[in-house]
Amino acid sequence: MSIRRRRGLPSVTGSALLLTALVMSGCTSAGSDSGGAGGAAGAGSKDNLVLGLEMDIPGWDPAKLLPGSVQWASDAVYDTIFTCDEVGNISPNIAKSYEFTDNNTKLTLHLRDGMKFSDGTELDGSAVKTALEYQVNSPGGKSFLPGVKVSSPDAETVVLTTPEPKSYLTTIMCMSSGAIASPEYLKSKKRDVAPVGSGPYRYDAAASKPGAVYVLTKNPDHWNADHYPYKKITLKVLGDRTARINALKTGQISGAITDASALSQLKSSGLKSVTQHGQWAGLLITDRKGKTVPALGDVRVRRAINMVFDKTAIAQKLYQGQAQPTPQIFRENSTAWIDGIKDPYPYDLTAAKKLMADAGYADGFSVEIPFIAGTGHDTAMPVVLQGLKELNIKAKQVTLSGSNALLDVLSGKYPIIFWPLGNHGDSRLTIDGALLPTSAWNTHKVADPTIDRLWQTILTSKGEKADTAQREINQHVIDQAWFAPWVYMDSFFGYDPKAISIKKSSDPNQLAPKLSDFR
Repeated sequence: MSIRRRRGLPSVTGSALLLTALVMSGCTSAGSDSGGAGGAAGAGSKDNLVLGLEMDIPGWDPAKLLPGSVQWASDAVYDTIFTCDEVGNISPNIAKSYEFTDNNTKLTLHLRDGMKFSDGTELDGSAVKTALEYQVNSPGGKSFLPGVKVSSPDAETVVLTTPEPKSYLTTIMCMSSGAIASPEYLKSKKRDVAPVGSGPYRYDAAASKPGAVYVLTKNPDHWNADHYPYKKITLKVLGDRTARINALKTGQISGAITDASALSQLKSSGLKSVTQHGQWAGLLITDRKGKTVPALGDVRVRRAINMVFDKTAIAQKLYQGQAQPTPQIFRENSTAWIDGIKDPYPYDLTAAKKLMADAGYADGFSVEIPFIAGTGHDTAMPVVLQGLKELNIKAKQVTLSGSNALLDVLSGKYPIIFWPLGNHGDSRLTIDGALLPTSAWNTHKVADPTIDRLWQTILTSKGEKADTAQREINQHVIDQAWFAPWVYMDSFFGYDPKAISIKKSSDPNQLAPKLSDFR
């Protein structure tokens, strides 16, 4: 699955030829350099910010799990309890202040005065209580807010209590789990038709065409309206990567998530890009107990899967040198990050095949792997399939599309998932979101006594003891090969500088700039 080098001379395996071919063909499939940035002003008047979505939004229900790349829609219409910057520092939003007491199990929120939903109803303590209780019972809430109780002693106050210490609950309240919708809207059976929030923009249903174009107009009554300079936001669904890049180059949109293969095209067209460093790419081996595919319950098989992919070749060829090989899933310089770690699973096809044979699976097995159309993984999936084929693993790609595709990925159907997963600056959120039995990305809800023990240390300790436990969790996950990380990848947001100014991206997940970042 790789380029193997000896005595300074390149020796190319069959699957490495595949990787090289993919880079030369698929990775440069963004179309010819026709048109320039000159037309981009049409998409980017100072009154209208036009952005390209890489997939359709899965409806307006605030509790639906959203890929970071389509989060703009939710951010436009819903306020969250707090807002966070790129490293997780919180700022006031719906809550103007708070106290954390009772050993970080009681979060008291003091709400901003005078806020209203777009239907004119008051955003008060009762409304926030109803909305947060709705979130607690949602798929995301069951991951990030298990056991949380919500009360509202008066119109200006809301109290969240947790069954165990959760000092990062304030950061969770910056995420979709802290998005607040109108109680009447939440009761409606038509929640996906039109949202009712208090956000900086309001949904214009008459001007929109669901599945294709979503139009949002500025909410002049928003408490922080001056922070959002555009009078209108237009979100165009462009599921095809080539279509997004051509739309950027021809001025149909002002900005969109792109990738490394598009950088030269953007530059030659007078466009710019924002580079972000918040994702790792590789395989999530979710059936770690082997309930669906017994072979995956054997750590030797999981380690073999790690060793069949040449991370260095993937970083250079597949990701155009805009990535760094890594054996760990945590963001660099986060608390859980292990500095200077040596990769325990270097590319070694012979050793990988021996591990498979020792585990009794020399002849491989069959597995289905989901693929969400339009998310830019077209060139990576053949590398996944070919690498597994080297171990006689017959992997079938299951193509998903539509607004519920991500929910299908997270449903627990699939024993192995390929997905570039965004990382949090606060690595406790990564543990909470991917490693615990309640985690959304722990799709088979696997429990592990070592993780449980170390997690309790993190929740009940402070300082170096808690930090060490985070790194021990990281090492345990690596030792048990829960994942097969390839690279720590750069991601890119391409934009027209004539229409948009971006000083930095303040997205905590470092996937795409937030609406408040655009000027």
